[in-house]
Amino acid sequence: MTAPNGEAPLAGVIVLDLTEYVAGPYGTMMLADMGADVIKVEPIEGDHWRRQQPVIGRESRYFIGVNRGKRSIALDLERPEGRAVLDRMLPKADVLIVNHRPSTLERLRLRYEDVAALRPDIIYCSITAFGERGPYSGRPGFDLLVQALSGMMDFERKVERGVPVGITSFAPADLSTGMYAAFAIASALYRRALTGEGRRIELSLFAAGLAIQYRPTLQLERYDREPREHLLAAVRAAREHGQTYEEMLAFRTGLGLQRASAPYYRVYQTADSLIAVACLNNRQRRKLCEVLGIDDPAVQGDVFALAAALPADEHEAKMRRFEAAFRQRTTAEWLERLEAADVPAVPVLLSEEVFDHPQAVENDLFYTLEHPAVGPIRQPKPPVRMSPGDVGAARPAPLFSADARDILAWAGYSSPEIEALARAGVVRLPEG
Repeated sequence: MTAPNGEAPLAGVIVLDLTEYVAGPYGTMMLADMGADVIKVEPIEGDHWRRQQPVIGRESRYFIGVNRGKRSIALDLERPEGRAVLDRMLPKADVLIVNHRPSTLERLRLRYEDVAALRPDIIYCSITAFGERGPYSGRPGFDLLVQALSGMMDFERKVERGVPVGITSFAPADLSTGMYAAFAIASALYRRALTGEGRRIELSLFAAGLAIQYRPTLQLERYDREPREHLLAAVRAAREHGQTYEEMLAFRTGLGLQRASAPYYRVYQTADSLIAVACLNNRQRRKLCEVLGIDDPAVQGDVFALAAALPADEHEAKMRRFEAAFRQRTTAEWLERLEAADVPAVPVLLSEEVFDHPQAVENDLFYTLEHPAVGPIRQPKPPVRMSPGDVGAARPAPLFSADARDILAWAGYSSPEIEALARAGVVRLPEG
């Protein structure tokens, strides 16, 4: 992949990224992929994510995975001299993104009003865990806590040792917040190009966690209010009597259980491995039944009769028929037959198998970047293709404060001034 050029959508946009961990860095990485010059302003000791199981020095998989394409400078914003450096940078920037608590923003003079005084048309984006108002506004928070508070964890119905287990294959609240941030910033930049006006953007992991749950967080008042009130009354009574979470699951008969139990949207064991089928309309369900040699009256019309409506013994017998059928052939054999019938199905891959799967290879979905400390890195390209102009950062995540000299020179500091800042411990210069 070539470096983004003048045709990249955000070429020429300068972003000051003061965020750590996942949500903010993922969003600014998306901006870097679209050509923005993202300057990662790290704490003087470095982004905390650098120190999460590092593979070498200050470089960790966690940090490398969400900071592609950026430049780095370590700056002590707790000191007036460090804040003065940022003040020199802000008038030259188009975007500032922060993920501090409101009290920290006030202490560091990083509220919107403080920043807009230096750059009135700034695009200012603030990310918090739970929002800037309300009883949780000042609390720290991470993805797992948002999964718990937003109902996401309960809706998954994955229980281990008697309690619900969070989603761990990816960070849904973090990553969706980052995507919303990139979307909002790009939208605000477009608006500024039309009107010349800046924008203040507020995001929270909690709000994003709710927004991406289009099914469980949708209530049809006419149909859902009464059963919801009955459920909540039963849950309150159960909690008063000390019932466990697993015991309370017996109250639940909602979409989560129907989704988990339906035989047309799940994974099956075959003669040699696993296969996933996803039939979301009755035409596809009937085709699957034909291929498997199973008769199911529930899929003969246009409206699907939910599997959860069956008596438990009939439902179990139905599931056993599907499971027994899939075990009769290998995954490759089933895939051939299901493809011929236009039934949506894929093999279940290990994470390690995805890199070299023909679908990923033929669509050129991975690329290799050379990291100065850890060597070649294979990682997914941005999923967007755009022409004219290429997208996707051409360099990996930066070494710790590797670009400090260049960034300070860009901000207007002379070489003697840069050395003085380094001697005072206000900024870290790259080693060597």
